[in-house]
Amino acid sequence: MKDIFRATRFAGLAASVILLGTATAGAQDRERRFFEEPKQDAAPAARERRPLALSCSGPITKVIDVAYEDLKTTSAVYGSGPGGGEGGQFDKTPVLSTKVTLAKETCLDAHLSVIVGSGQLYGRSRMALFQVTLTDAKGPRHMVGHYETPFGVSPMSPAVAIESERDVDMLSANFFQKVGGGPHEVPPGTYQVDVWWAGAPPGSAVPTGAIGMAFVLKLYLR
Repeated sequence: MKDIFRATRFAGLAASVILLGTATAGAQDRERRFFEEPKQDAAPAARERRPLALSCSGPITKVIDVAYEDLKTTSAVYGSGPGGGEGGQFDKTPVLSTKVTLAKETCLDAHLSVIVGSGQLYGRSRMALFQVTLTDAKGPRHMVGHYETPFGVSPMSPAVAIESERDVDMLSANFFQKVGGGPHEVPPGTYQVDVWWAGAPPGSAVPTGAIGMAFVLKLYLR
């Protein structure tokens, strides 16, 4: 009888440890933040810095649409260095690609929409991250509209993100790029426009990537 009691108690203790470990891992995943708020005790110069206001305007001259309506998955996890996109933190294979030729003093606008599956229901990472870049001989460069340093990962790999709820959610994100020689501008030329993606956050207890469908990229040249 004592042996049975000890075995039952041990089994209960083991189950508690497993549950505690799972809860701890879940808490760690939840606590890994996409961005950090500025610290109140930061140096005055750091507190006073403000993001540069960027703009671009002009009449629309051409519209380009590219899409993939079927289901796609990726095993890439942001922060593990999969190799794709600016900073190398996305799947090596772009989920969407097309080409554009940009003239000086023009603008390119991009709108990305994706139906993203929930990590909880589909057994994927808690979040899905995306990046839209212009690629030439120098490599990919993100368009204006991304957060520069998600999760504080180095090298910098700008992204936008979504955490789907019970089943699916729709990511909807806007970007633009001015063509010229100033800060945050790209020189005239022909570029490949790529959409990259990965699961997140880095260091997750279940690093399984992302799942999505109905990927649409709409480009406006002006």
